[in-house]
Amino acid sequence: MKIKSSSALRLQYGLTLLEMLITVAILAILVGVVAPSINTILVKNRVTGDINTLSAIAQQARFSAINEQFNVILCPTTSYSTCVSDWANAKMVFIDENSNGSRDSSEPLIASSDPLNSGNTISGISGAISFSEQGSISNSATITICPKSKDASYASALLLSLYGRISVAIDSDDDGINEDLSGTALTCP
Repeated sequence: MKIKSSSALRLQYGLTLLEMLITVAILAILVGVVAPSINTILVKNRVTGDINTLSAIAQQARFSAINEQFNVILCPTTSYSTCVSDWANAKMVFIDENSNGSRDSSEPLIASSDPLNSGNTISGISGAISFSEQGSISNSATITICPKSKDASYASALLLSLYGRISVAIDSDDDGINEDLSGTALTCP
């Protein structure tokens, strides 16, 4: 019987330089193709998340006004005790029992939300929204949320009608840009 030498039993492990370069090249191509798509998804998700948060708190305010039969205020805040004008801040909903437009210490806080995502901007509104006992508001509003890039194709808006109906902007004419209540394409100022 013949015994093989130890050098003949050695197995080769690892990759050759050529195999490693081909693998790196394939990975670079894949990252180059996939990265822009991932960025688009992230931008759309940030805008959608902020619209959904704003819609949920606005609906909570409207339903609370109808259920409690009091004026209910939705406004941006920094302290959860006073309203401010910058809608990029957190939002709060409270029952305005004395109809003075501000939250007194005896008036309950119904709901609150997080501030706007730092990658987005908000426009179309300043100050508070007051829902009456019937759920209506005094002025219709289009609250537009855009990415910081100001690309209107990613913009979305919360649409509030005089009757308090709350909806989210859609692209009804299939041009890639959502429209407001009057059918005008959203813009990012």
